Amino acid sequence: MSITSHHAAPRRKSHAGLRGLTLIEMMITMAIFGFAIAALMSAFLFGMRADQLAQSKLGASDESRRTFERVARDIRSANSHSVGNYDTGAGTFTPITNGTNLLSGNALRIFLLSDTSTNITYYFDTNGPSGTWTLKRRHTGDAGPIVIATNLQNSCTFSIENYYGIVQTGVDNKDVVHFMLDFCEYQYPLTHVGTNGGCFYDRYVLDFRAAPHVPGGK
Repeated sequence: MSITSHHAAPRRKSHAGLRGLTLIEMMITMAIFGFAIAALMSAFLFGMRADQLAQSKLGASDESRRTFERVARDIRSANSHSVGNYDTGAGTFTPITNGTNLLSGNALRIFLLSDTSTNITYYFDTNGPSGTWTLKRRHTGDAGPIVIATNLQNSCTFSIENYYGIVQTGVDNKDVVHFMLDFCEYQYPLTHVGTNGGCFYDRYVLDFRAAPHVPGGK
C-alpha cells in the first residue's frame, strides 16, 4: 500500500486592489489642501478687519453718548453759567463780558448753586495739532481735569444762543448752550494710505444743544 502526499504551493496575495498615490495625485491633493487653507485664512483676516471697523464705530458712538450725557446733566442742573476762555497753562478762566462780544469761547463754566465758589468748567484743550485736541471737565473739588472726549479737530468752541440759534451778546440763564464735537476715529490702524503712512479713519461731527431746567433756582 503506498501513500501519496500532496503539498499545495503557497498562494501569493494579489496586490491588484492595493495601490498608492502617485506623485501627480499627491501634488494635486496638496494643492487643493493649500487652496482650502488660504481660503480659511482669508475669511479669518476679513472677519478681523470687519470686527476692527465695528469696534471703531461702536467706540466713537459710546464716547459721544457718554460725553453728551454728562455735559447735558451738568448744564440742565445749572443755577447759572458763563462762556469764556480757559488758559490751560495758568489754569484760569476768563469770562466774556456781557454786551461786549458775542458769547463764544473755548470754555464753559457752570455754577450749580448761587455760591459761585463751587463750579464745573468744561474746556477744549487745543495744545498740539488738530486731531489730538481734547474736551476736559474740571470740578473745583477734583485734583485735576478729566478727559471727556479725544481726537477732536476744529469747531472747539462753546456759545450761548437763543432758541433761534443766534449767538447772544448777553447772558440769560434760560439761553441755550451750544457746542460741536468734531473728531476722528481710525477705522483700521494697520491699513496705511499714501506715502506718509496715514491710516483710514471715520470723521464724526456731533452738534449739541442744552439749556438749564431751573435757571436761577426758579
